[in-house]
Amino acid sequence: MPTAVKTLSRQRASNDARHLMRYLKSKANVPLEDIARADHISVKQVKESIRQMEAFESLNSEGHLQLAVRDMIRVTIPKVQETLDGLLAATNTVDRKNPRTGLMEPVQEPDKITRTEAVKVFGTLYASTQPKTPGVAVQVNQSNHNQTAVLSSSETVEERMKRLRAKQAEHNLLPPVTVAVPDFIDEGRRPDDYGGDAEDEEDD
Repeated sequence: MPTAVKTLSRQRASNDARHLMRYLKSKANVPLEDIARADHISVKQVKESIRQMEAFESLNSEGHLQLAVRDMIRVTIPKVQETLDGLLAATNTVDRKNPRTGLMEPVQEPDKITRTEAVKVFGTLYASTQPKTPGVAVQVNQSNHNQTAVLSSSETVEERMKRLRAKQAEHNLLPPVTVAVPDFIDEGRRPDDYGGDAEDEEDD
């Protein structure tokens, strides 16, 4: 039977917490002599505390955790299979009238709801065993506008600002455009002449 491994909370609560503090100080690059002087012990004892904590850390590593989880799954698989078998064969007891006697009699019929839920559970378990691959969506857009929008979604802030400044510089090179030129300018008339016409129009 494997030896029980102490959790970090139990380690802190026990008398071995002093070993943890010495170990953490050594990880923080505190000289061993200073640690020994603060605890009134020898440097050899400090090294022993560090050795104990390194052994404790190795027993509680990610690799050991994965092994423990896999062992738990391996042990419980037969029980899970037994449970699923029972769910997939679930039945309900309903009362139905016997045409011969005219009396209500209990009859077993499949429990479709429970069996459907069992199938869903099985599907979830099966999906968890499949390798996880990142989904890659490739989208080809024909218009330049859409291509710019798709590409800009992956831009950094610096790249986006650089692109916007370049577009602004291109816009500044365009010739100036005058919008809504009054008709009297195109016809060569003076504003005073046009003003009279405008007043006549307002009077009308």
